[in-house]
Order: sequence, then structure tokens, then C-alpha cells
Amino acid sequence: MSHWRTTHSSKVISPSEAIGQVKNGARIYLGSMCSEPKTMIEALSKSYVEDVQMVQFLSGRAATSLAETCPERFSLKTFFVGRRSAESRRHVEADHVPLFHSQIPNFLRMRRIPIDIAIVQVSEPDRFGRFSLGISVDTSLAAVQSARVVIAQVNSRMPRTHGDTVLTEEDLDYLVPAEEELDVLPEEQLGDRERTISRYCAELIDDGAVVHFGFTGISRGLMDCFTHHRHLGLHTEILTDPLVDLIEKGVIDNRNKRMYRGKSVATCCMGTRKVYDFVHENSAIEFFPSDVVLNPSFIATNDRMVAVNLGLQVDLRGHVRQGSPTWTAFEGSGGDHDFMRGASLAEGGRSIVCLRSTSPKRGLSTIVPSFGPDAAVMMNRGEVGYVITEYGIAYLGGKSIRERAAALIEIAHPDHREDLTRRARELGYVYPDHYYCMTANPALRKRVRTDRMFKGGVQGHVRVIKPTDEQMIRDLFYNLSEEAVYFRYFSPRRAMPHANLVQYVNLSEDEGLSIVVTHGPRENRRIIGEARYIVDARKEYGEVAFMVDEAFHGHGIGTFLLEYLIEIAKERGLKGFSADVLVSNLPMLKMFHRVPYVVHKSVSEGAYSIRFRFDELKAGTNG
Repeated sequence: MSHWRTTHSSKVISPSEAIGQVKNGARIYLGSMCSEPKTMIEALSKSYVEDVQMVQFLSGRAATSLAETCPERFSLKTFFVGRRSAESRRHVEADHVPLFHSQIPNFLRMRRIPIDIAIVQVSEPDRFGRFSLGISVDTSLAAVQSARVVIAQVNSRMPRTHGDTVLTEEDLDYLVPAEEELDVLPEEQLGDRERTISRYCAELIDDGAVVHFGFTGISRGLMDCFTHHRHLGLHTEILTDPLVDLIEKGVIDNRNKRMYRGKSVATCCMGTRKVYDFVHENSAIEFFPSDVVLNPSFIATNDRMVAVNLGLQVDLRGHVRQGSPTWTAFEGSGGDHDFMRGASLAEGGRSIVCLRSTSPKRGLSTIVPSFGPDAAVMMNRGEVGYVITEYGIAYLGGKSIRERAAALIEIAHPDHREDLTRRARELGYVYPDHYYCMTANPALRKRVRTDRMFKGGVQGHVRVIKPTDEQMIRDLFYNLSEEAVYFRYFSPRRAMPHANLVQYVNLSEDEGLSIVVTHGPRENRRIIGEARYIVDARKEYGEVAFMVDEAFHGHGIGTFLLEYLIEIAKERGLKGFSADVLVSNLPMLKMFHRVPYVVHKSVSEGAYSIRFRFDELKAGTNG
């Protein structure tokens, strides 16, 4: 394409000549992300202009350096803050424009943020003479459309991309040939706790879902957890190397998308040269401005849309703060809010916020009672569906403040849960008698947690009971018949008030273990079975008891729970189990007689006292 300079010779000028169009007091839009026009910024630094305001979506290294080096001549206004020095933090914060990504193009087009000159990088023209904005359409197209003068730095290393990326000669006032390497963003390898968060995140994304990853998509460790998914769609803000890997492996094929079927949609891409080469003239990848891709109504057209973003802090009411980097070096509202809103409107959509339970350097809890005065709230409490830390998943959708606070305390770092509980009581977020109890350590929770297919195709999720199960245990109790309640409690109990429930769901591992079977979609799960053992004073035997929803009798849930409790109790050093069973409770008696151990029983006042040791097998039973 070297002939393009001749074809467009009337508009081809040098960098210094192009910068000559910049006057004192001008407002300049500079391409950002990984397509920052460094050659033009260098020419700008060598000029004699003063009082120039530079506008970028994401503060780039070259523009930030110029503003820091010559603050009397250049200032930088950004919508999303990138890497910066500690010294520049205060000034960068002051010039940050808090708009959602989807709002920015309209502010530019309506000249509510006026642009005198737009300087962007473009590809060399194709055989039809059309240039491409390449890897960064986002807000750049609107800047080009609204600027009084447009200067295009033509870079042979900029890929030509599909979508709404095309610029014709009529759109550009000046062309500056300048070959330079596009900025690259190195991938970040995640640590153990981030990989744990990623595994939890992967559980919330079903085959066939359409996904968005905010700056989480930069980290390959998260993507590693999706390699076994099938037929995912991609509608995201930023295309990155790990996402390209998933496309190449066939995990992302976009076959189930309602809009742009078979195509991945984004506003820009950031990463290594690999991703830039991948998108070059690739019709399966389309880039559109942020007011299109990030429009919540457009996002919501994707059934099962899942938006995954990062947060810095979450307060006990469910507000999400973003104001400093977590495991990426960027901050600001960006497109997180747009995608969270769009996902919440989508049929079967899910919004997910991931964060470490503690800050990387100081070990402070990232789940807090409330935010400080300088906090930037990224999402309000009504827009967040799931919050994930390395300690689990909290579902907040449709939950009261009391339920939200309890769920978030459960996934906070164990060292901070007691203090968070105390502050929640002081703030009136939880019951006055609410207290923190570690029902099981993380290793035991992980050991117990499993999925199980029961007889009749009943899918269940098995885990340790949690304090937030209070409402579900209450529902299970009221689903039981009077006979079932009598079998379980040996009395005609008619109610299960909070005072009883709070003790029931806060069984510590020193006292015993309670495991539950949940059933149904994540947003509407209910407990259909619960089993527990309470250890005796000598910590040798466990007394077992069960509750199974009568609508699920005959599916083998009770038998499984007993076998699973035995398996775990043996690992934890117990010698055996005991139980009291009414003589009229024939199904329970049969279940105990099916165990492979010698069952000793005695009867008194209409009830059997049953006991068996794990080392006393029935004759003919293999150990």
C-alpha cells in the first residue's frame, strides 16, 4: 500500500507540520488505549504551544508524561485512569471525568466536551482507499466526527478491523505517515487466590452464555477456567489475548447469539502483537463505538448475558467501589456499570463482581461496613447480582440489607468477619443477636462441596450449612408435614422462629457438621435436604439427624447424606454414629440398617437408640 502517499499526497504532511495546526488554548483529543499516537505526542512536546488541554479516554504513558513534564503548557483530562506515578495521582484524579463509557461519544458529538483537533492512529488504506481506526474505535470515532480538524497518524502496523471502524479521505484533514509499534499490555499471571476466584466465576457461566470481561479479561488465569465451556458468545468492552485463545480453541463461537450471530463484538482490543494480528481483516471480530457496544439496551438483547468485572471494595449493603487498582493498573467507571446494567436486564443475565477478600499490600478487608468520603461508587446496590472472593460466592439479587450483609460477611476474609459482624450490628444491618460463627474452615468447606445427580434426575448441590441459610431452612421446615416434624423433633413443633434458626444454622465444626443439599437455579435455590451430626463430650461419636423435603423422598437423598456424613466423620477421627429414631419412623430405621456396620439398638418410650462403630463391619462386608 506504499502508493497511498501518492494517491493522497494533498493531505500528507510531516508530524511537525501537523502540530502546526494546534494553537494556544486548543483542546486536543488523543487516541488512547494501545493506539496512543506517540509520534504526534512527541512532535507536540517539541512545539511551542501553550495552555493545551489533551483529552483521552484512557490516560496513556506518552500523554501522561507530557502533562507531568510540562504542566504549565499541557493538561490531561481523562475518562479512565491508567498507569500513573504516585506524584501525579492527585492531579490525575482532579482531571478525571466520571462518565460511563457508553455516555462519552454523545458528549463529544454534542460538543458538551468540545474538541478542536482529533489526533488518532489509523491503518494504511485498503484497496478501496478506506482507512481503519483499527484496535481502538471506542470513543475515537465520535471524536473524529465532532472535531473541527482531524489529524490521522497512518501506521502500517495498525490492523484493519471490521465493524464501524472505517474512515474515508473526506473524514481526515491531514495524514501523517509514522510507523511505530503499538503499545502492548503484558498479561498478568494470577496467584492462588485469584485462580480460586476464577474457578468460582466459571461456575456462574453456563454453556451458551454471552460473556463480557472488564479488565479481568487481561488476566490469563481467569480464562484458563473456561477451556471446557462450549458455545460461548462474546460481547465485551475489550478484546484481549486470553479471549483470543478461547476463540481459537472453539470455546467462543458465538453460535447462539441473537445479534451478530457468529461474531465477537467489542469496542477495542488491548494486549500483545498476537491479538493485533488476529483481528487484522478478521470478519469474525467487529468493533463498534462504545455508545453502541455498551448501550445497556443492546447488551440486554443477549440472552444469558454474563458481565464479569472487578471491584476494589464492596460495602455491606452491596455498593461496589472502584477507585484504585486491584489486579490491573486501571481505574474509573469505564464500561462496568453499562455491562452490569445490561446484564441485569437480559433474559437469564448475571452480573458478577470479583475482588480479593483483602488488599494486596496491607491486608485490609475489601468488604467494608461503609465507604469513606473519597470513594467512587461504581455500581449501586440494586445492580449487583453476585460478589465473589476466594472464600465463596454471595448472591445479592432480591436480598434485604440484612441478608446482603450476612452473605458478604460469609465471603470476607475470616480474620475480619467478627469485626464486620460487630459493625453490622451497630449499623442495624443485622439482628441484634447476630453473631459470627465459622461453621467450617475453608478446607472442610472445599472437601464437602460437590454436585450430585440423585435418582430420577434430581440435580443437587451439596455443601456445608451457612448462617445465610436461615431463610431456606425455615422454608424447609414449613414444607414438612406434621408427621415429618414429629419424626425429626419428637414433638409437634408448629413454628421455627428466628431465635431457633440462628442457633440451627450456626453449628461450628467443633460441635459437629451440618451439610445441605440445594436444588434449582442459582437465583432460586432451595434446600431440599439437611443432615448433621453433633459430637459427644468425648469427641468420639456423632449423633445424627436428618430433614428431607417430602416432595423429594424416594430419590436417595437421605441415604446419600448418611453415607457422606460417615465418610467425612471417619476422616475427622470419629469412631461412630448414634441416633434416636421413633419406632414408627420405618424409612429412617431401614436406612440405618442398610449401613455396612453392626447396628446396636435398644428401645425405650417408643424410640430406638441406635449406635454403630465405623470399625465394626457386618459379616461379609468389605472394609
